[in-house]
This record gives sequence, C-alpha cells and structure tokens, in this order.
Amino acid sequence: MSDVTTPTGTGPRRVVVHIGMGKTGTSSVQYLLAANREVLAAHGVLFPRVPGRARHTRLGLAVKPDDELTRTPAWHRIGQPIPQRFRRRFRRKLLTEIASAEAHTVLFSDEALFGLNEEALLRLRALVREIGGRVRVVAYLRRQDDHLSSLYQQEVKVGETRRMEEWVSLAGLTGHDYHARLSAWRDVFTPDELVVRPFERSSFIDGSLYADFLDAAGIEIAVPDLTPSETRNQSLDAETIEFLRILNLQRVEQGAEAWLINNLEVVERLRQHDGGPTLTLPEATLDQVDERWQE
Repeated sequence: MSDVTTPTGTGPRRVVVHIGMGKTGTSSVQYLLAANREVLAAHGVLFPRVPGRARHTRLGLAVKPDDELTRTPAWHRIGQPIPQRFRRRFRRKLLTEIASAEAHTVLFSDEALFGLNEEALLRLRALVREIGGRVRVVAYLRRQDDHLSSLYQQEVKVGETRRMEEWVSLAGLTGHDYHARLSAWRDVFTPDELVVRPFERSSFIDGSLYADFLDAAGIEIAVPDLTPSETRNQSLDAETIEFLRILNLQRVEQGAEAWLINNLEVVERLRQHDGGPTLTLPEATLDQVDERWQE
C-alpha cells in the first residue's frame, strides 16, 4: 500500500468501487458494511453515508445523464426535482465527508453501477479520481439463467405485473454479456484493478460471501470482528412470487404506480411461506440462455 497516504485528508486515498452485479448478495454486503462503519473506520476504511445509509443509490444516480436519470424509479423516490442541483449538492457533501474522515480507503457499493453507459462511466471516473489514488473495482457474476430468475423476483417485489414469460421476452439477454460489460468498465472507467469473482458459495473463501468480499476489496478485517447483519433480499418460492404479482395487479387497478409500489412489509410476511416450488425460467428461455452463454 505504498501508494496510499495516511488519514490526513490531504493526500490520495485508495478507492474501492463495488459494482454488483445485482442479485449477487449486494444488499447483505451493504447492510453488513453499514452496521460496522465504526469497525471499518478503526481500520482506516470509510463507508460513506452521503451516498446512502447502506446501498449507495445516490452515487449511481449522480452520474447518470439527465434523460436516463428521470426515467429511474429511485430518482422519483428520493424526491429530487432538479438533476444539476442534486449533483452539485451530492458532490459537495460527499467530498466534505471524505475530507473529514481519517481513512486511507473509501469504499462504495451500488449494484446499479454495473450497467452504467459510457457517459455515466466517464462521470464516475472523474468523481472517483478526484477522491483518491489507486482505484479497485469489485464485481460478482452469477450464471445468466439463475440471475434472470432472481431478477424477476426482485422486479415483482417492486411492482412488476407481467408473468415471467412476457417479462423475460421483453427484458432480453443483452445485459448478460458479461465480457462486453466488464470490457466497458476496463476501457472507459480504467480502474487500476478489476477484481471479478463468481457468485457461487463453493467459490467463496471459507464458504462466506462476507469473507470473500473483504478479500476481493483488499480490506484486511476478519469477519468475526464484524457485527453480523441480517441476510437481505432472500429468494421467495414460485407460489409466493405469483401471489405477489397478483397483488401488484390489484394495486395498479386501484390507481397505484407500478414502479412506486412498496411491498416491503408484505414480502417480509411472505418469507414465512417456505417449501414451495423453485422459480425457474420458461423452457424456451432456458434453451436461449444455454445456446448463447453456455461456453
């Protein structure tokens, strides 16, 4: 770590950007980090609060172009009407928090970063280079078929009303070209290090996602030294997801906006339903995935 200066607030810091991808345990990692900010700080690592309490949603929003930003449900949920004003305030508050922290490493985590376009990647690069010295990007990848099933569950949790067959035909598979996506991060964002790992329990260090993530991020803290956090965004079975989809339909018929539906309380109660069939992709889609991505 010769390139990292100590916590004076004046020299370059090491920056770690955890970009997901989504549905690879990101929420669990983020809540673990949020629950252990003081432990991280004692080891010289800042997990800033300005971008978000756990998930750094505001970081991803701050670098998106205006037209894409205004189409993002999270933007409407935080109630920020003027993009330029939001970006100025976000940058000012973030840099102030970092400057006042006694940390040699700044750690960001937002799964929405994984799919950023070139313009957004360039904006993020400018912000990150302003913060620190060496930059490490950490990404986890999940099998495409497994990821699509999990992603559909997440969409239903926040208001999706279509059946899986219709949803997946519209969603397409272009976002699952991992080589193309990571090549964009390498060539446009140009990190000093790009660490990519499979989201497979058998591949995790000591069988622990937390231990594996800390190693991937280059953070020398043992998992037993951290306060455990509740596992987040656990999967629901197929019957429960279908019930939730029908509930979404009813709420939309009553005038709710699909992408502004908050199903959190209902989902927590539905977790008690266990043992139903596992949600899987339609056979035709599984064939497409196998043909395109098996190699």
